[in-house]
Amino acid sequence: MSSHKFELLDEEVEALLDQVADELEFGLSRCNGQEERKLLLSEIERMLNDASGSLIDMDIESKKAPVDYRNNMNSKVVRYQNEVARYQRQLDREKSSNYRGDGRSDLVSNDDDAASLDALRRKQVQQGAAILERTSESIARSTSIAVETEQVGTEVLGELGTQRETLTRTRDRLVDTDAELSRSRKIIRAMSRNVLYNRILLIIIILLEMGILGGLVYWKFFTK
Repeated sequence: MSSHKFELLDEEVEALLDQVADELEFGLSRCNGQEERKLLLSEIERMLNDASGSLIDMDIESKKAPVDYRNNMNSKVVRYQNEVARYQRQLDREKSSNYRGDGRSDLVSNDDDAASLDALRRKQVQQGAAILERTSESIARSTSIAVETEQVGTEVLGELGTQRETLTRTRDRLVDTDAELSRSRKIIRAMSRNVLYNRILLIIIILLEMGILGGLVYWKFFTK
């Protein structure tokens, strides 16, 4: 699976590019003067630079990911890189247009410029707070997933501990059974030896009786 860092960078880059697209499409048209426009263009350029830096980290993370997920991660990085390049070209055109309009910037009063700058700063603070909020939500989701994963791991460890105890008891029973079998084999071997000894003794007794019987027959019938 893709890394947690890659997912955080993905959300960060997506938020930055959404903000860049909004500023390029709507923000520049709401600027009241060339100074405010310059500041907004500088802010857009900063966001594009931040996105480019995050893309470098995403590319590093994608190279460390498993092969099954690497293609999807690489395609996402390439798509973001293309968007950054497209917004950079659009930014360059806007900056060129802004430079050509510098001659008309004196028409805006200083008080209006100050108010516009304050409004732009407030907007930038709000946008930064929104990015931080989305990042915090992402971290909270990741923390929740980590807690759930830890709980599952604890349950699995508990089940493994129970299975280990069962296997230990089974092993102990097998050891006892093996010991009983060893004692049984010894008893059987002893009984086999006793049977053999009894057979040999019986054969000797039979032979002695046959010898005695033969001696009696010889003495009775052949010695007279």
